[in-house]
Amino acid sequence: MFKKYLRNISMFFLCIFATFVYFKNDDVKKEAKATNIQTVIFKDQDETLIPVSVDIGVKDEIENNYRGIIETMKSTDYKEIGLYPLFNKKLELNALIIEPDQLTFDFTNHFPIKNDQQALDICEALSYLFCKDGITKINMKINGKAVSNFKNTTIPLSCMTAKLGINNFETSSFDLYQTSSVLVYNEKKISGKTYYIPTSTRIQSANQSIDQKVSLLLDHFDNSTKIETTKKSQLNDGILSIYLSSRILENDESINPILYQRLEKSFLSISNVSNVKIFIDNELIEEDKNCLLYTSDAADEA
Repeated sequence: MFKKYLRNISMFFLCIFATFVYFKNDDVKKEAKATNIQTVIFKDQDETLIPVSVDIGVKDEIENNYRGIIETMKSTDYKEIGLYPLFNKKLELNALIIEPDQLTFDFTNHFPIKNDQQALDICEALSYLFCKDGITKINMKINGKAVSNFKNTTIPLSCMTAKLGINNFETSSFDLYQTSSVLVYNEKKISGKTYYIPTSTRIQSANQSIDQKVSLLLDHFDNSTKIETTKKSQLNDGILSIYLSSRILENDESINPILYQRLEKSFLSISNVSNVKIFIDNELIEEDKNCLLYTSDAADEA
């Protein structure tokens, strides 16, 4: 009787131990699968800047993330899918100074930049990626010395602010400083994958009404059916209300959720807009929360 009792006690503790080991191993597996997805920027064969979301493979901490993003943008691992590194493989980040409202990057002198457009690409990429969460300005140093522009170029590095935008078509100082940027999210296929590419449109923000800004943005928005408004757009307390024609539905009962999110992200790039309400024939359209738009941050992940 005693042996039977002892055997039952032993089995009980054995089961507890097995359960502990099982869940411990399960936790280890979960830790092993942990990823750190961040937005990085590559170029395609047309020299367009392509933001994509990738696992940068470092611990999720702010300085690790910044350094991991820069390191990933030197990678040639994505060439097979048409994405090329923005930075030279020899480029190193000597130091990174993080302040509440600005970042200072201190790089080695490995920027093989030949013209203003290549300089602007660097500025756009850094500002697009890092001007967020309160950061409004990016400063540049090379080997510890502050620089105002890259060698043999005229693009002022002081343009690296939250207002710069990405994939600008203008490189003159006037356009970069005297206008502001709104982003239009359009589609582009690269090696069979579809990406959503933010492209900056410069506007004279001081002289244009919110309705004019919306119209300008829609003029640059790619869609099989032209997107038209039915009445003036309104901006109140950060909420932008846009009234669109039912032609956008293209015989469907509801708006394509990807199109909705492309429109929403585009309108959110207008200054002082914090929320967007889209109406079709005066009916408020709700976003499909089950549909995730990675913007250009990889419609199909690399």
